Amino acid sequence: MLTKIELINKFYGLENKPTLQAVEELRVRGWLTDGSLFGMALCHAQLQNADLMNADLRKVDFHQATLEQADLSRAQLNGAKLNRAILQHVNFDHADLTDADLYKANLQGALNLTDEQLSHTYQLLGAIMPNGRVYDGRYNLPGDLGRARWAKVNLDDPNCIAEFYGVSLEEYLCVHKQETSSLV
Repeated sequence: MLTKIELINKFYGLENKPTLQAVEELRVRGWLTDGSLFGMALCHAQLQNADLMNADLRKVDFHQATLEQADLSRAQLNGAKLNRAILQHVNFDHADLTDADLYKANLQGALNLTDEQLSHTYQLLGAIMPNGRVYDGRYNLPGDLGRARWAKVNLDDPNCIAEFYGVSLEEYLCVHKQETSSLV
């Protein structure tokens, strides 16, 4: 019988079948949902098509991990580092993304990912959104704004902010005009 660490080490293999078997074994033993993976470093993990439904993945470091077509519905991803992760066609139904770092993550084609979920993340700068477009700064996320301040971007100049997010001034102004008008 493999230990938890031996099962997790299977996440890094080039073949997907042993990874999916390891995920299932973790589920059977209750290690996906009981907090056993809290804060684990799973950088570069190969988790495409993994069933991570209801998984407790709080503060897990998924930097540059591949989770393409994984099921993260109802997963707890609070404070998870998903920067530069491949999250294409992932199911995020009712996933908790509070304070998750999605810097330069690829979310193209993500399923069941709501504005509400995204507005509670820590950072989305450079992320590819479900519609295939680059994130435009619409949520004013703390990590994005902190990075902008560090880079000495003039936050009072829409031109500078649009350039920081890599979008046209028109696109940036359109998103923020809608945001402002919905507050009235």
